[in-house]
Amino acid sequence: MRKWKIATFIFAVLTIAIFLQAQYHVFHRSNRYWSNAGVFSTDGMIQSWGTDNALRLSYSGAYYTEMVANDEGEFEISKTVSRDGETESSLQFWTDWEGADEARKGVINIFASRDNVLTSPGGSPDMGMQIYVRNNAANASTYHLRGLESIAANKDSGATIGEIIAAYFSTESRSGTESAHLRTIQVNYDQSGNVNTSHTGVYVFCNSQSNVGTNYGIQVTTSAYNQTREYAIFIDSNAGSWTNGLSFNGTLTNAFDFESTDGTNAAGYNAGYTGPAAWVIPDGYIKVDIGGNVQYIYTWTTLPT
Repeated sequence: MRKWKIATFIFAVLTIAIFLQAQYHVFHRSNRYWSNAGVFSTDGMIQSWGTDNALRLSYSGAYYTEMVANDEGEFEISKTVSRDGETESSLQFWTDWEGADEARKGVINIFASRDNVLTSPGGSPDMGMQIYVRNNAANASTYHLRGLESIAANKDSGATIGEIIAAYFSTESRSGTESAHLRTIQVNYDQSGNVNTSHTGVYVFCNSQSNVGTNYGIQVTTSAYNQTREYAIFIDSNAGSWTNGLSFNGTLTNAFDFESTDGTNAAGYNAGYTGPAAWVIPDGYIKVDIGGNVQYIYTWTTLPT
């Protein structure tokens, strides 16, 4: 009788163990275990199901960040920034490039590719990244909003590096493809509310403290491919209009600077120009196109009186 009770007990323990093994996997294995330090290790999948799925990470308990999957399976990081600290963010990446010669892939690398053919696309573009920062509060005028900030800084006083580029954009239409439009950067500004001062599409602010080298507010150049491009800068209007195509203000040495004197830059200079006797002989010209007609604006070395 006693042996039967022992056998029954052993059978019950094994049954419970098998049930727990199948349902909850509590047994320790070499590749799935909780360490004595509280670290969970697994070579499989960690799952959290349902509308309340979440992985909550907390440093002190009072402040935490939750990672969840929404109803479309999208990964979301949820955090409420409530304490007084302007340096607090929702997501940070810290990377120290100590052993890498070139960190070409970046701290964050996003790669998206479409291989299926869309026979009837809806018209919206495939998008690699979208940043949307919105204010819904009636804040004071001292409150500011910025969608993106990119800073590339050379901080070592003894460092000499090749280039410092805060943002690099490239739009590519490879050989054999066809595109309706190709725009590397499109800037839209929609001023439908009250803007008390200026409305600016692109604002270039120079904060240089050294005159070593040449300062360019905007530099337009071409590649090595020998072809004629139509417009370096093109100003157009639709239903509205622009009062001034170009406006100069502040201290300027020259309104325009033409590097060559032989007409290569659409301007020429020759102190020995001659012309009809009734004319004041000019020393140079600026070549312009008016409705398809080539015209010349004459210039003089001496300011007329």
